[in-house]
Amino acid sequence: MVTLTTGRPLDDAGEPTDGPALEVDPDGPAMTLFSESSHALASSPGMGFWSTILRYPESETGTPAMLVWLAPDATELPPHVHASESETFRVLEGELTVVVDGEPERVAPGEEQAVHPGEPHYFRNDTDEFVAFRVEVPWTRTIDTQYMSAGLDHEGYFGDDGQYGEPDLVQGLLLAEYVRAETRIDLGPRIVQRALWASVGRVAKWAGRRAMDERYLDDAFWAETVEQPEL
Repeated sequence: MVTLTTGRPLDDAGEPTDGPALEVDPDGPAMTLFSESSHALASSPGMGFWSTILRYPESETGTPAMLVWLAPDATELPPHVHASESETFRVLEGELTVVVDGEPERVAPGEEQAVHPGEPHYFRNDTDEFVAFRVEVPWTRTIDTQYMSAGLDHEGYFGDDGQYGEPDLVQGLLLAEYVRAETRIDLGPRIVQRALWASVGRVAKWAGRRAMDERYLDDAFWAETVEQPEL
Protein backbone atom coordinates (compact mmCIF):
# COMPACT_ATOMS: atom_id res chain seq x y z
CA MET A 1 0.00 0.00 0.00
CA VAL A 2 1.28 3.45 -0.92
CA THR A 3 1.21 5.82 2.05
CA LEU A 4 1.26 9.60 2.26
CA THR A 5 3.23 11.39 4.96
CA THR A 6 1.43 14.52 6.09
CA GLY A 7 0.24 16.40 9.17
CA ARG A 8 3.69 17.53 10.30
CA PRO A 9 4.04 20.79 12.28
CA LEU A 10 5.04 23.75 10.11
CA ASP A 11 7.84 26.16 10.91
CA ASP A 12 7.61 29.96 10.68
CA ALA A 13 8.31 29.76 6.94
CA GLY A 14 5.46 27.32 6.40
CA GLU A 15 7.77 24.34 5.82
CA PRO A 16 7.19 20.90 7.42
CA THR A 17 9.44 20.13 10.38
CA ASP A 18 10.69 16.75 11.55
CA GLY A 19 7.95 16.65 14.19
CA PRO A 20 5.37 13.88 14.51
CA ALA A 21 3.81 12.94 11.17
CA LEU A 22 0.63 11.22 10.09
CA GLU A 23 0.86 8.27 7.69
CA VAL A 24 -2.30 7.81 5.61
CA ASP A 25 -3.58 5.76 2.71
CA PRO A 26 -4.38 8.48 0.14
CA ASP A 27 -7.03 6.24 -1.44
CA GLY A 28 -8.47 4.90 1.80
CA PRO A 29 -11.85 5.67 3.37
CA ALA A 30 -10.41 8.10 5.93
CA MET A 31 -8.87 10.37 3.30
CA THR A 32 -12.00 10.07 1.17
CA LEU A 33 -14.00 11.37 4.12
CA PHE A 34 -11.41 14.07 4.78
CA SER A 35 -11.70 15.27 1.18
CA GLU A 36 -15.44 15.76 1.70
CA SER A 37 -14.89 18.08 4.68
CA SER A 38 -14.47 21.81 4.25
CA HIS A 39 -12.25 22.00 7.35
CA ALA A 40 -8.49 21.85 7.78
CA LEU A 41 -6.43 19.07 9.32
CA ALA A 42 -5.52 19.81 12.95
CA SER A 43 -3.10 17.97 15.21
CA SER A 44 -1.81 17.56 18.72
CA PRO A 45 1.75 16.26 18.22
CA GLY A 46 2.30 15.64 21.92
CA MET A 47 -0.82 13.49 22.17
CA GLY A 48 -0.51 11.71 18.81
CA PHE A 49 -3.90 12.98 17.56
CA TRP A 50 -4.88 14.35 14.14
CA SER A 51 -8.43 15.41 13.31
CA THR A 52 -10.76 17.40 11.15
CA ILE A 53 -14.24 18.68 11.86
CA LEU A 54 -16.99 17.02 9.84
CA ARG A 55 -19.95 18.82 11.42
CA TYR A 56 -20.09 21.67 13.89
CA PRO A 57 -23.81 22.41 14.23
CA GLU A 58 -23.59 26.07 15.15
CA SER A 59 -23.10 26.54 11.40
CA GLU A 60 -24.17 23.15 10.05
CA THR A 61 -27.16 20.88 10.71
CA GLY A 62 -26.84 17.48 12.35
CA THR A 63 -24.92 15.88 15.18
CA PRO A 64 -21.40 17.21 15.83
CA ALA A 65 -18.85 14.90 14.22
CA MET A 66 -15.11 14.57 13.74
CA LEU A 67 -12.66 12.44 11.80
CA VAL A 68 -9.79 11.37 14.07
CA TRP A 69 -6.47 9.57 13.59
CA LEU A 70 -4.54 8.09 16.51
CA ALA A 71 -0.84 7.27 16.38
CA PRO A 72 0.29 3.93 17.85
CA ASP A 73 1.54 5.74 20.97
CA ALA A 74 -1.37 8.19 21.25
CA THR A 75 -2.36 9.51 24.66
CA GLU A 76 -5.25 7.81 26.41
CA LEU A 77 -7.84 10.37 27.46
CA PRO A 78 -9.33 9.96 30.96
CA PRO A 79 -12.58 8.03 31.38
CA HIS A 80 -15.64 10.23 31.10
CA VAL A 81 -19.43 10.00 31.14
CA HIS A 82 -21.98 11.83 29.02
CA ALA A 83 -25.16 12.85 30.82
CA SER A 84 -27.85 12.78 28.14
CA GLU A 85 -26.45 12.02 24.68
CA SER A 86 -24.71 9.02 23.11
CA GLU A 87 -21.31 8.97 21.43
CA THR A 88 -20.82 6.74 18.38
CA PHE A 89 -17.50 5.55 16.95
CA ARG A 90 -17.23 4.15 13.42
CA VAL A 91 -13.83 2.75 12.53
CA LEU A 92 -12.51 3.45 9.05
CA GLU A 93 -8.98 2.07 9.14
CA GLY A 94 -7.06 0.06 11.71
CA GLU A 95 -8.56 -1.28 14.92
CA LEU A 96 -9.80 0.99 17.72
CA THR A 97 -10.21 -0.09 21.32
CA VAL A 98 -13.19 1.50 23.06
CA VAL A 99 -13.26 0.84 26.81
CA VAL A 100 -16.81 0.99 28.20
CA ASP A 101 -17.33 0.60 31.95
CA GLY A 102 -13.89 -0.99 32.20
CA GLU A 103 -14.47 -3.54 29.43
CA PRO A 104 -12.36 -3.12 26.26
CA GLU A 105 -14.06 -3.62 22.89
CA ARG A 106 -11.92 -3.99 19.76
CA VAL A 107 -13.72 -2.28 16.88
CA ALA A 108 -12.66 -3.28 13.36
CA PRO A 109 -12.97 -1.28 10.11
CA GLY A 110 -16.60 -0.84 9.10
CA GLU A 111 -17.87 -1.55 12.62
CA GLU A 112 -19.54 0.85 15.05
CA GLN A 113 -19.49 1.15 18.82
CA ALA A 114 -22.14 3.27 20.53
CA VAL A 115 -21.61 4.53 24.07
CA HIS A 116 -24.81 5.46 25.88
CA PRO A 117 -25.43 8.16 28.50
CA GLY A 118 -24.10 7.23 31.93
CA GLU A 119 -21.50 4.73 30.64
CA PRO A 120 -17.89 5.56 31.65
CA HIS A 121 -15.69 5.22 28.58
CA TYR A 122 -12.54 6.20 26.74
CA PHE A 123 -10.70 5.03 23.63
CA ARG A 124 -7.15 4.03 22.73
CA ASN A 125 -4.97 2.55 20.02
CA ASP A 126 -3.61 -0.84 21.08
CA THR A 127 -1.95 -1.54 17.72
CA ASP A 128 1.31 -0.64 15.98
CA GLU A 129 -0.50 1.17 13.15
CA PHE A 130 -2.46 4.39 12.80
CA VAL A 131 -6.18 4.12 13.53
CA ALA A 132 -8.76 6.31 11.80
CA PHE A 133 -12.35 6.66 12.94
CA ARG A 134 -15.40 8.86 12.60
CA VAL A 135 -17.04 9.90 15.86
CA GLU A 136 -20.37 11.56 16.51
CA VAL A 137 -20.04 13.45 19.79
CA PRO A 138 -22.71 14.65 22.24
CA TRP A 139 -22.07 18.36 21.74
CA THR A 140 -19.67 20.83 20.19
CA ARG A 141 -17.81 21.36 23.46
CA THR A 142 -16.31 17.89 22.98
CA ILE A 143 -14.73 19.21 19.79
CA ASP A 144 -13.75 22.45 21.50
CA THR A 145 -11.72 20.67 24.18
CA GLN A 146 -9.73 18.63 21.68
CA TYR A 147 -8.97 21.67 19.54
CA MET A 148 -8.03 23.76 22.57
CA SER A 149 -5.56 21.11 23.74
CA ALA A 150 -4.15 20.78 20.23
CA GLY A 151 -3.70 24.53 19.80
CA LEU A 152 -2.01 24.95 23.17
CA ASP A 153 0.27 22.01 22.34
CA HIS A 154 1.44 23.69 19.14
CA GLU A 155 2.03 26.96 20.97
CA GLY A 156 4.30 25.30 23.53
CA TYR A 157 2.16 25.37 26.67
CA PHE A 158 2.63 21.70 27.61
CA GLY A 159 6.15 20.60 26.65
CA ASP A 160 9.57 21.57 27.97
CA ASP A 161 12.30 23.28 25.94
CA GLY A 162 10.19 23.66 22.83
CA GLN A 163 8.93 20.07 22.87
CA TYR A 164 5.32 19.01 22.49
CA GLY A 165 3.39 17.54 25.39
CA GLU A 166 0.08 16.62 26.97
CA PRO A 167 -2.38 18.86 28.85
CA ASP A 168 -1.29 19.52 32.42
CA LEU A 169 -3.48 19.22 35.52
CA VAL A 170 -4.52 22.86 35.40
CA GLN A 171 -5.69 22.63 31.79
CA GLY A 172 -7.45 19.36 32.59
CA LEU A 173 -9.35 21.10 35.40
CA LEU A 174 -10.36 24.00 33.16
CA LEU A 175 -11.57 21.65 30.41
CA ALA A 176 -13.48 19.49 32.90
CA GLU A 177 -15.28 22.59 34.19
CA TYR A 178 -16.00 23.74 30.62
CA VAL A 179 -17.85 20.51 29.72
CA ARG A 180 -19.43 19.71 33.08
CA ALA A 181 -23.03 20.41 31.99
CA GLU A 182 -23.00 17.33 29.72
CA THR A 183 -19.75 15.47 30.35
CA ARG A 184 -18.17 14.34 33.62
CA ILE A 185 -14.44 13.70 33.35
CA ASP A 186 -12.89 11.33 35.87
CA LEU A 187 -10.50 13.64 37.72
CA GLY A 188 -11.46 12.46 41.17
CA PRO A 189 -14.67 12.80 43.22
CA ARG A 190 -17.06 15.53 42.10
CA ILE A 191 -16.75 17.41 45.37
CA VAL A 192 -12.96 17.50 44.95
CA GLN A 193 -13.31 18.77 41.39
CA ARG A 194 -15.60 21.58 42.57
CA ALA A 195 -13.09 22.57 45.23
CA LEU A 196 -10.29 22.61 42.68
CA TRP A 197 -12.37 24.65 40.21
CA ALA A 198 -13.01 27.19 42.96
CA SER A 199 -9.36 27.38 44.02
CA VAL A 200 -6.79 26.26 41.43
CA GLY A 201 -9.15 27.01 38.55
CA ARG A 202 -9.88 30.53 39.76
CA VAL A 203 -6.18 31.31 40.16
CA ALA A 204 -5.44 29.87 36.71
CA LYS A 205 -8.09 32.06 35.10
CA TRP A 206 -6.75 35.09 36.95
CA ALA A 207 -3.32 34.24 35.50
CA GLY A 208 -4.74 34.13 31.97
CA ARG A 209 -5.39 30.40 31.53
CA ARG A 210 -8.72 29.49 29.96
CA ALA A 211 -10.72 26.51 28.76
CA MET A 212 -11.38 27.70 25.23
CA ASP A 213 -9.88 30.04 22.65
CA GLU A 214 -11.88 30.29 19.41
CA ARG A 215 -8.68 30.93 17.44
CA TYR A 216 -8.13 27.18 17.56
CA LEU A 217 -11.41 26.52 15.73
CA ASP A 218 -10.28 28.70 12.83
CA ASP A 219 -9.16 26.71 9.78
CA ALA A 220 -6.67 29.46 8.96
CA PHE A 221 -4.80 28.72 12.21
CA TRP A 222 -4.38 25.07 11.24
CA ALA A 223 -3.46 25.81 7.63
CA GLU A 224 -0.57 27.90 9.01
CA THR A 225 0.37 25.39 11.72
CA VAL A 226 -0.05 21.88 10.27
CA GLU A 227 0.98 20.39 6.93
CA GLN A 228 -2.21 19.78 4.95
CA PRO A 229 -2.65 16.63 2.80
CA GLU A 230 -2.16 17.09 -0.92
CA LEU A 231 -5.02 15.11 -2.46
